[in-house]
Amino acid sequence: MSTFELAKEFIASQRYQMLDEDGADGHIAFRFQMNTIHFWGNSEDEHFFFMTLPNFTDVTEENIAQVKENCHQINKEAKLVKLYILNDVILAAAEVYYLAEDDFKFQMLNALKHLVAAKVMYKKLDEKRKVTLCW
Repeated sequence: MSTFELAKEFIASQRYQMLDEDGADGHIAFRFQMNTIHFWGNSEDEHFFFMTLPNFTDVTEENIAQVKENCHQINKEAKLVKLYILNDVILAAAEVYYLAEDDFKFQMLNALKHLVAAKVMYKKLDEKRKVTLCW
């Protein structure tokens, strides 16, 4: 079974709301814990996929320095997930290699938890720095 098909099966089994799918690109958008997650399978490497959690904060000229500092701090500490600035938003991305079909579910759940954890870490760090700046 392809990575794309494994993902569709997993999303259906977990009863996550599927928002969009494109088999040609290997892309699926779905909801997880009030977040929109984007999944991409790689047809050239069947045991590899990546997921992103985009748009959880805006990047402006006023906050770009703080955003970069927050992203670097989290990237230094986070496992499996990295934060990227793309145009005017931040996205969290997880790149995953799985060994076999039975490993896929574990890797999906693990990546989803880490994506949301990175978002939470960012929000907490951002709030902490805002409070510090107010003093």
